Amino acid sequence: MMVPPVWRVGVRRWIHSRHDPLRIAFFGSDHFSVESLSKLKRFKDENPHVVDKLTVITRSIKPKGRYLKNLQELPVGQWACANEVSIERADSSEDIMRLTSVSLDMFNLAIAVSYGKLIPSQFISQCKYGGLNVHPSLLPRYSGSSPIQYALLNDDKETGVTVQTLHPTKFDHGSIVAQSSAVEITDSDNYESLAIKLGRKGADLLVDVVSKGAFLNTRPLVNAYQRTLAPKISKSKSQALWQELSARQVKRVYDALGAVFTFLNVTVYRKGERVNEKQRILLRDVTELIETSVQGNLDDLSQSGDFKLLGDGLCIKAKDGYVIARRVQPQTKPDGSAEAFMKWYKKVASESSPRHFVD
Repeated sequence: MMVPPVWRVGVRRWIHSRHDPLRIAFFGSDHFSVESLSKLKRFKDENPHVVDKLTVITRSIKPKGRYLKNLQELPVGQWACANEVSIERADSSEDIMRLTSVSLDMFNLAIAVSYGKLIPSQFISQCKYGGLNVHPSLLPRYSGSSPIQYALLNDDKETGVTVQTLHPTKFDHGSIVAQSSAVEITDSDNYESLAIKLGRKGADLLVDVVSKGAFLNTRPLVNAYQRTLAPKISKSKSQALWQELSARQVKRVYDALGAVFTFLNVTVYRKGERVNEKQRILLRDVTELIETSVQGNLDDLSQSGDFKLLGDGLCIKAKDGYVIARRVQPQTKPDGSAEAFMKWYKKVASESSPRHFVD
């Protein structure tokens, strides 16, 4: 369980000092950003005397897919276009600073929500009211680029959202302006569902800060959480290590990172020759097997990594417990059902091969 916050400041007095109408530079990218942007846009429309201007700053549209023929807009750009919010493109600090070349007072408040890049200190200093950031954790816990993923990987029971000031040189080292109450992480939560919950909570918190002028002369909130890091996650973290991880842990890896991978020894033919090799297998729709009524059917799964078809899923023994994967994709085949995988496996397994994934 997380340690509950212990506030060491008195009852907060919101500052109602007058400030200029806000000209906001909103830096964002993904669906988490969209939650804050949409609520901020609604607040602007209803309170034009508070927010005079709202401009989205996001990265350029990049070509993707085979032969780089498809241009894909980021979610925050899609939403801005659909809702008539002006957009500027910036892929570097130099691009961001060029936005001020026309007028130094073009913006007076910067707001960054899942932008992924450090806002230049010079840009922040040129904004009369500095900058704010919405971060999906209870800072200083899980500072870094992957707080939602780490909360799931560590099987935390709760998390939250923080609005902090933008630090001029470091990520997530600003002063805490406001912080949500604890948000429960349920057994059924994955990255997408938790990001939605935290995105909405963060949007409410951000608009509350803006509406009350809490970004003026802020007195930092202090809590009892310890600073921990949530850095970018390596692709290797998606591996299901059957000898090391429990079924619960494998399931949480899937919840946090999407498809997990494992390896399987197979026999294939290349140029008429029989070749033994280790192939990568992707597992999707992964759940933990908790039905005790089927335990009698699992006696033949004696080692971690052993697998068999069970109903419509592939049942795999972990260090402790079992997981079910209902979608399985061999390295050289399309994604398919567990039953289709077993039919393929019978063709590539030697007679003596155990039904066993290897780490």
